[in-house]
Amino acid sequence: MTPRRRTASHQVSVALLNAAEAVLDRDGVDGVTIRAVAHHAEVSPMSVYNRFTNKEGLTVALAMRTLEQLAEAIDVPGDVEPVERFAKACRNYREFALRYPARYALIFGAGSPLEDQSSEVARAGHAVFAVLVELIRAMKSSASEQESAQDAQAVWSAVHGAVTIEQAGINQTPDAADTFEHMLDMFTRIIRCATPR
Repeated sequence: MTPRRRTASHQVSVALLNAAEAVLDRDGVDGVTIRAVAHHAEVSPMSVYNRFTNKEGLTVALAMRTLEQLAEAIDVPGDVEPVERFAKACRNYREFALRYPARYALIFGAGSPLEDQSSEVARAGHAVFAVLVELIRAMKSSASEQESAQDAQAVWSAVHGAVTIEQAGINQTPDAADTFEHMLDMFTRIIRCATPR
């Protein structure tokens, strides 16, 4: 009789995280429980506890994965012209948020693991923000790092606000995508024309 091959530990963790992500996408943040993830993965709840300790550990792992996905979405190749690169990154951000609303809510909604600024999740969040800062600096090469960070914060606030309004269905203009493009054009003009302080 051939002995049964054991699944590698990291593969088990990935499989459980895949199951958790599927539950998140299907049922929202509140639907992610140890029991629901175990049921989706067809394992015992103890298997989930063994990998992630508790629901908080599972949520942190999901948030880390989501931030990595978001960073990948907005990290447009450097061979693209800076203004188009910036616009494409912002469009990709919007597309990610609208395509995966539950994942977006996990990292930016109330009770997000990002609220603990000393956590590894917050460090991953800073890495995503650093991508946006670099995009700004590529358009405005004479800007200081501090100014680029302030510009990036303003852009992020506006993009996040636009996405949140669109998700809630409370737009005051008839075409959310067109309004988003108008906002990008406005930011591009301001960022490129602004004189460094």
